[in-house]
Amino acid sequence: MSKQIKEDKDYALVKQVMQVAYIFNKVREQELLPLNLSTTAADVLFLVKAMGKHVTGAKIYRTLMIEQHALYVILKSMEKKGFLKRTQNMKRKNQILLTLTARGENTLNQVMKLEGITHVLSRLSLEQKRALQAMLTEITEAGMDEIYLRLNMILWP
Repeated sequence: MSKQIKEDKDYALVKQVMQVAYIFNKVREQELLPLNLSTTAADVLFLVKAMGKHVTGAKIYRTLMIEQHALYVILKSMEKKGFLKRTQNMKRKNQILLTLTARGENTLNQVMKLEGITHVLSRLSLEQKRALQAMLTEITEAGMDEIYLRLNMILWP
């Protein structure tokens, strides 16, 4: 019986973490609505800028951990809307490089000014934020071990 209770407590904890992730996502969605941008598209803008030169869809795919086809659709849409430019790598002909356009840069600057997540996290002290970061990193590492992924593949820049 005690094992069942322990498992239920673990499940409750996981559900709470998922609830927090859902709330963060909803806060971000509401902020991005006036910009006509999805949370994933905002993440792509940030990653293309943060990763610098030689950014590929594969690098973004490994960082965001979403389905390749879903990312392809998002990248094509972002290119069509004028946020990204896709160019062929001259050294590796089978590789497409991603860069931000002027519109993408401008939109990213607007995205970086949004403070909804900051407001939510403002209830935590700096010490609590550091502790939360350490705990989430530990859980991420354990999860990556469980599904046999390398942690360095997915950490944000």
